[in-house]
Amino acid sequence: MGTFQTSVNLPETLQTLLAYEKTPGEAQKFLARMGKNFRWPSSMPEYLRESAFNNIANIEFEFDDEVGYNLLFFYNTLDKGEFAGHESEWVTVHKQRVIEYGQRYDDDKLNYILETLPGAVQVPVDQTQLPCNPPAKMVVVQRTDNENEYKVRVRVKRPGEDSIVLFMYDFYDINDNNKKYTCVIDTGAPQTILPFYVKRMLGRRGWSTLEARAKGYGATARQICACQMFEISIGDNDSWTKWVQAKIVLWEENPGNQVEYALIGNDVTDQSSNIYSPVIRLAKKNLSAKRLRCALAAFEAQHPP
Repeated sequence: MGTFQTSVNLPETLQTLLAYEKTPGEAQKFLARMGKNFRWPSSMPEYLRESAFNNIANIEFEFDDEVGYNLLFFYNTLDKGEFAGHESEWVTVHKQRVIEYGQRYDDDKLNYILETLPGAVQVPVDQTQLPCNPPAKMVVVQRTDNENEYKVRVRVKRPGEDSIVLFMYDFYDINDNNKKYTCVIDTGAPQTILPFYVKRMLGRRGWSTLEARAKGYGATARQICACQMFEISIGDNDSWTKWVQAKIVLWEENPGNQVEYALIGNDVTDQSSNIYSPVIRLAKKNLSAKRLRCALAAFEAQHPP
């Protein structure tokens, strides 16, 4: 918390910016927009540097670049010590100007702010208060000796809307070199974490502009947190559960090779019913994958459709 010294902070070059590049040409685009004397604010965490870089170099949605510029403005201002007296507050920045100081917005207020001030960010002056999602356990679904997952298909939509995003058991993201995500029920995940494809298909509404950092499974990928409820349904080739509401999380657009899974967490499984009720109950006993399959087969033999 507080101010940071910037005495040793050399300008970035095309070569140094390559560390943030996920697709060829992004570093050049970023430097062209920021100028050759660009320096990162000393106080800015590495994962938010990555976030700002991605938003400015790879504009997928309207106002993405504004989010990046506003993050940089906040941390440059923090470096200058201009938030003195506001150490316990959050700062809202829009169009590289401070809009207000106050407490962290709840979801309703954040949604309102992002609708009326697109591209705004709200960041805590006290950097220990940066949002962090609860960690999910490491998952290696191919192994059968120490697992408690079950592969599923997943549907996602906004409440009251008809557009549905469908994930098969294995989803390949054509926008990220056909990166594969295996969709699994994960009893070690408190939140449901899905690919960025959800935002690409359903649009920018309902997502916080301040990204979080993954802990546990998927570290150090960035995560995009919903600030409104979405509806989720899980199923197999025959049946689907009812739609349930959850405030889901998305992996960043290019999360890296350490992320291989879309995780259906306890926020969804605790509400789900129908075909996956026996699977979820058995999984919560922390059975190995082999024992889980045997237990499920026994259940199905005793309870034929």
